[in-house]
Amino acid sequence: MSRFFVTGGVGFIGSFVVRKLLESGHDILIYDSFIQYVTPEGYDIYANPYNRLKDVLTKVKIVRGNITNISMLRKTLSDYNPDYIIHLASMPLANLALENPEEAFNSIIYGTHLIIQMVRDLPKLKRLVYISSSMAYGDFKYEPVDEEHPKNPKDTYGALKYSTEILIQSFCKLYNVDYVIIRPTAVYGPYDGNKRVLSIFLKNAMQGKPIVVKGAETKLDFTYVEDTAQGIVLSALTPAASQQVFNISRGQSRSLTDAAKIIAQIIPGTKIEYDEADKRFPVRGALDISKAKKILNYSPEYSLEKG
Repeated sequence: MSRFFVTGGVGFIGSFVVRKLLESGHDILIYDSFIQYVTPEGYDIYANPYNRLKDVLTKVKIVRGNITNISMLRKTLSDYNPDYIIHLASMPLANLALENPEEAFNSIIYGTHLIIQMVRDLPKLKRLVYISSSMAYGDFKYEPVDEEHPKNPKDTYGALKYSTEILIQSFCKLYNVDYVIIRPTAVYGPYDGNKRVLSIFLKNAMQGKPIVVKGAETKLDFTYVEDTAQGIVLSALTPAASQQVFNISRGQSRSLTDAAKIIAQIIPGTKIEYDEADKRFPVRGALDISKAKKILNYSPEYSLEKG
């Protein structure tokens, strides 16, 4: 049994990571600020963070704290003295980063900088796993995109995530701390309260409203959250993953039109409308996950239809 310090462990992806760690019998401390990043509209009810872990709350430790709170972060890390850190806590949405750049900077770069400064003083730490983003690539020059694809972020979120990757690689080598960097993409699934595209599509369909596809040919590598969590846990526990960067996704691009039509089949009567794509964000598609398959034995289970 190892001790895992999971920042953002009550979040959408983090809660699934915590569950997978529990399945293997590990000890877990969740460090989470319980921030809600979207504004409720009308009678929308977003996932209560505790509901994500309601049946396992007695099996984990939870500390309410922000990663930018130096004293709280240092004390919690020092007292817990983890074997592994999985760092998910940050602003999770690219559109919010465009609208709130200062909050995005503090959440993504400054908070991670503080963690990096503190990990060198943790005597038992075996590895830091950082959750970055495929937005670091910018516009895809080819498809599927491997980890060596040029990094040319097009938006605030991608720029901040890639900048943090460089900080981690540089400082962890300087401090002799092992690390792994994960680049997920287009994650979806239960308890996503952050208004990502598939949750918006589904909600509209269930309420009898049309699905509005912004960019009929826009393609994403939609990844079910269980698969994302699987890849993250494997990256922490696989010795050969040391100081590596991994794409973690389904490994297949699907258009927004595909997604809308699948939902229309599940919910008969759903109408689909089309609008222009948002030009502020990069042109994306499939990620190459052959490296994760080979080194991590990563094996995504969910097609878009199944998910």
